[in-house]
Amino acid sequence: MTYCAVYLASIEKVLISEAIILVYHIIGLTGRNASGKGTVASFLKKSSFVYHSLSDTLREELKRRKLEENRDNLIMIGNSLREDGGPGILADLMISNLTSLENHIVDSIRNPLEVKSLRREYDNHIFSLISIDAKPEIRYERLKQRDRIGDSSSWKEFLAQEKLEESSSDPNKQQLFATINEADYHIDNSGSLSDLENKISKIIDNI
Repeated sequence: MTYCAVYLASIEKVLISEAIILVYHIIGLTGRNASGKGTVASFLKKSSFVYHSLSDTLREELKRRKLEENRDNLIMIGNSLREDGGPGILADLMISNLTSLENHIVDSIRNPLEVKSLRREYDNHIFSLISIDAKPEIRYERLKQRDRIGDSSSWKEFLAQEKLEESSSDPNKQQLFATINEADYHIDNSGSLSDLENKISKIIDNI
């Protein structure tokens, strides 16, 4: 077992007022489409992190409304939920799943007020946000290879969807640039899988 795996599988023990407080980590993931967030999550899951995604809430809502699962509908339903419940609603709905005494991952964070919600004070957890990015051409090739429902079918559509997600004057819509600016750590995932894993390991060693 690697040092990183041992570190993540264990917990930090902090002595305060003669009591032992167990400290766990919540790592949030944000970044552009096909940047490698899922790969980072898979690496962390191997090290005993429990996976959650804000997009799962959106997918469940699409099923409830009997709408097709595609990227445009995911964006639409996310915007709709934020308009009804506020910009941080997806994270607010997730909080109850993050209180178990384990390390957690929260994927698909796309609004800075979702970050604000997740940065709240926890009894036993510390939140950190990691942004992942890569060159557009590399991300588009990865997107084609993964062949996921709802992904862009052309380079033109890919760029158009990127533009839609980057920013908006409406605080209830996706604000990816502003969310990335909230990150504690930034990863350029334009290289190899080994490069990515090394970068993640270094971050984990510092949190």
